[in-house]
Amino acid sequence: MHRSSFVLAATTALALAAAGQGWAGTSSASSTSSGDITTSWGDRTRIQLTWTDRNSFRDGTLAVADQTCDDRTLYATLTVRTGSGTTLAAEDRHNTRGCGTTTDFRDLRATDPSGIRSVTMTLCRRQAGMPDHCETRYTSFNPYNPSYGF
Repeated sequence: MHRSSFVLAATTALALAAAGQGWAGTSSASSTSSGDITTSWGDRTRIQLTWTDRNSFRDGTLAVADQTCDDRTLYATLTVRTGSGTTLAAEDRHNTRGCGTTTDFRDLRATDPSGIRSVTMTLCRRQAGMPDHCETRYTSFNPYNPSYGF
């Protein structure tokens, strides 16, 4: 898996904007996908994005909330599976503000000429001297490419 913050491959771009405060989102279009996920350890993340066609999504927002107050770093990673089958991960997005806070990342978007099959979100927390504890509980399949989910 290749990691990059803005350009994941020569023909695929996944962009994440700067962090902000709070969560705002509506889900009125049939091409909008959203998820509100609480991990087994209690931290939470919310995501929303709008599929525009077989090749792209836009207007994404990711909120990473520290609800456990356990002094562990919390971060989320988005992974895009392209139409060619390549899996590309964006740079980890951290909430470093601590207990009871939410950090937002706005303007998530990606485009790939071979199409985008799906977007997956993984939430992790660091564990000193051990591998990070991660859970993947959100996958959105592109509705403009229904066969891509399989």
